[in-house]
Amino acid sequence: MVGLSGISFVLGFALTWLLVELGGLPPEAAYAIAVATCTVVNFFGFRHWVFRTAHLPAWPEARRFFPSFLGFRVVEVGLFHLVYKAIGEYQSSYVVTQALAALMKFAVAKWLVFKRTGHGPRT
Repeated sequence: MVGLSGISFVLGFALTWLLVELGGLPPEAAYAIAVATCTVVNFFGFRHWVFRTAHLPAWPEARRFFPSFLGFRVVEVGLFHLVYKAIGEYQSSYVVTQALAALMKFAVAKWLVFKRTGHGPRT
C-alpha cells in the first residue's frame, strides 16, 4: 500500500505540474483533476496489488470505493485551495496538502474506523 501511495503522490504532483505549466490551468483546477485521476489509479491499484480482487467484477467494488473516497477528495481539494492561498506556490502547497490529508485519513481511520472498543488488546 505504501508503494501505491508513493506512485499516487508522484503521479498527482506530475499531473498538477503539467496541467499548470503546460496546460495553463489554475493550480486549484489542476490539483482537482490530478486528485480525480489518482483516485481512479488507486482504485485499480487497490484491486490488483493490495486486495488482489482483480478477478472479481469491478462495478460492485467501484460503487463502494468511489463514494467513500469522494468525501476525502472534496476535503482535500478545499484544503489545497486554503494552503495555496496561504503559501502562494502550488508545488509546496501540493506537498503540504498531501501530508495533511494523510494525517487526516490516519486520524479518521484510528478514531472512527478502527477504534478500540475495550474488548482486548490489538494484535
